[in-house]
Amino acid sequence: MMIRFYCIGFLLFITCPSWAQTDQPGPFPRAYVGLQYGRQDYQLLVTTTSGSPRAEAGRTNARRPQLTVGYQFTPRLALQAGFAPLRESFTYGGTGTNNTGQTLVERGQSATRSLALPVLARYTFAVKPWKNLQLDMLGGTVLFWSRGKSEFTRTENGVGTTQSVVSTQVNNAFLAAGPSARYEAGRHLAGFVDWMFYKNVKSTTAYPGSNLGNKTGITNSVNLGIRYQFGYR
Repeated sequence: MMIRFYCIGFLLFITCPSWAQTDQPGPFPRAYVGLQYGRQDYQLLVTTTSGSPRAEAGRTNARRPQLTVGYQFTPRLALQAGFAPLRESFTYGGTGTNNTGQTLVERGQSATRSLALPVLARYTFAVKPWKNLQLDMLGGTVLFWSRGKSEFTRTENGVGTTQSVVSTQVNNAFLAAGPSARYEAGRHLAGFVDWMFYKNVKSTTAYPGSNLGNKTGITNSVNLGIRYQFGYR
């Protein structure tokens, strides 16, 4: 992951001078709204708020839609904010027998609500190097909240032996950066793909197992979307 991250940065660095361009005079869109969808991978610091409170490692790798609004300050520089809510729930369980041959039934259910709010600057470093294609760099932060609740019960021979309820919450912030390719399909409509990389601002040594097999703590996402741009002047 880290090698991939550095390779992308190096390629962008050495190719930017060859794409250096002078902005053409004329009107440009001052605002845009967009809708995108993709799998967003975040490494989390999860706090358990029931039972014995504790902090532990977590990770979400969910597909979520995102609504984006942006304002274009110059033909190259824009600031955008996104809104990406998600609700996930699942149930599990099964039946069997315990060591004494009694009927064993286990049931569990979990529900989580989360919200990601990315605030990013978008800079266009290559204006139409190939027909209507434009290349951008994104950078900023993502604020992430979630609240979850899990319930579990076990009965043996019809008698409840185990019952637990665990509540969790997440209040994390991430550094975010990555490249984007955008295809202009006329004055108002554009399609784009963003390849974003995320790093939790919490120290990776702040809680046990925080790397979750990822030594750098950097995760990524690929999002496809369309946007409508307006306000030409």
